Amino acid sequence: MIRGKNLVNGKEVDCLKPTTYKTFNAKDKTALSNIYENASIEIAKEACELADHVFDKYSNTSAATRATFLAQIKIELEQDKELILKQYQLESGYPNGRAEGEFSRTLAQIQCFVDLLNEGSYINAIMDVGIEGTPDLRKMSYPIGSIVVFGASNFPLAFSTAGGDTISALAAGCPVILKGHPYHAGTSELVARSIIHALDKCNLPQGIFSHLHGEKIEVGSTLVDHPKVKGVGFTGSFKAGKALYDIAQKRKQPIPFFAEMGSVNPVLILPERLISDSEIPAQISNSIQLGTGQFCTNPGLILVCGTEPDSFVDQLVQNFGEANNMVHPKISDNYQKQIQELESKGVLLHRKSLEDNSPVAGLISAESVLEKPELLEEVFGPFSLVVHSASTAVISQLIKKLPGQLTATVLGSKMDLENNKMLIGNLQQKVGRILFDGVPTGVAVCASMNHGGPFPASTDTRFTSVGTSSIERWLRPICFQDCPADFLPEALKDDNPLQISRTLNNKITKAVV
Repeated sequence: MIRGKNLVNGKEVDCLKPTTYKTFNAKDKTALSNIYENASIEIAKEACELADHVFDKYSNTSAATRATFLAQIKIELEQDKELILKQYQLESGYPNGRAEGEFSRTLAQIQCFVDLLNEGSYINAIMDVGIEGTPDLRKMSYPIGSIVVFGASNFPLAFSTAGGDTISALAAGCPVILKGHPYHAGTSELVARSIIHALDKCNLPQGIFSHLHGEKIEVGSTLVDHPKVKGVGFTGSFKAGKALYDIAQKRKQPIPFFAEMGSVNPVLILPERLISDSEIPAQISNSIQLGTGQFCTNPGLILVCGTEPDSFVDQLVQNFGEANNMVHPKISDNYQKQIQELESKGVLLHRKSLEDNSPVAGLISAESVLEKPELLEEVFGPFSLVVHSASTAVISQLIKKLPGQLTATVLGSKMDLENNKMLIGNLQQKVGRILFDGVPTGVAVCASMNHGGPFPASTDTRFTSVGTSSIERWLRPICFQDCPADFLPEALKDDNPLQISRTLNNKITKAVV
């Protein structure tokens, strides 16, 4: 049941002088009936203090205990599925298939972390023992402390309250203070209540998870600046992410701020492939429109190496469908504004419909973009800028000017790839994931996935926000030198009581010392 209250220590917390807001029906842009209380600065501070208070206890729970907790979250979500998805569709406007798919993905990524905890290698136990002239050295990873997570606007489930940032932090042994996205406040609160029920059933301290509502920046900045907070997970716009990142770095004790802030995800189409593969326009067109373009891996930039860009764009537009709603009126309004600005700067717009939120393809030469690099900024919606040149040398210059990206895609024949190794190498330096077939939309939740990239795509290119490796953001190494056996953590004991894989004198093994 949605009550619009902030949830701290497993209880609804009243503000002394509450200010309130509502979410919107994404389809008709009317306000929904539920009223939500903005968290006060005092409530935000209380949640941070409480998370820090329970950190010692939670960080010392066993991996098995945390795996049971995550599994219970999954059970609670499944039980509340109908209620959650009803609110999800109201606030997002996404169709039933998308709702079901994102819900399933959310459950699947929780299960991935359950499996990771049960398997145990995430601890990264490394031991150098019995080596003449070297002390007994044993190292493993420990949780860093309380984490603030910001819910995302475009993925109300998979990147939000019980999304990858929250679940990976909880798996690591870090308490979480969740700042719900104001566009999806009802969905976020329902999911938060499922997590709180799971804590209760697992007999864990309720302070491990708090949920705060808020449409104002003050709540978020207070959380990031609080001295008891030790890390932040964020998915959203560059403007908001950079502002919060600056707060995190200017603290008396700076903290890691892991932000994924968007990307244009360039698709490079090389000459032979452009001529020989007639399926490319339809494939890319479908990707542009997926989720009304509200994916962080939406192909927002298409680099065409060839002499017939008009034909390519025509085919692209032929495959455009009808306009669909976006997750919030403000996002829709900003999309229209950005499209108009591009047209005023010389971009030729191609579309089937003049309706709001309709898919649009822009066309401009690479030479023009080199003179106006601001044209490379992300347009959040069903838009892609087709940049063309007959010269791969000019395309190479443009790639060198690209800011950091989450993904890049190279579509080329075997001959194309052989002839453009340097071009592809330059592109590789700009991204966190490079594809050689298909389209960038779609992110697999597994250990090998990397969802991050050089700034400004993310704030730390060494880490991913998707997949089981994302747990590494919330862990830090501690080395034990010549530690008495009785004081060693179980993961580093000679007899390997946890039966996990460890690196022992440079060999991966489950053997005893």
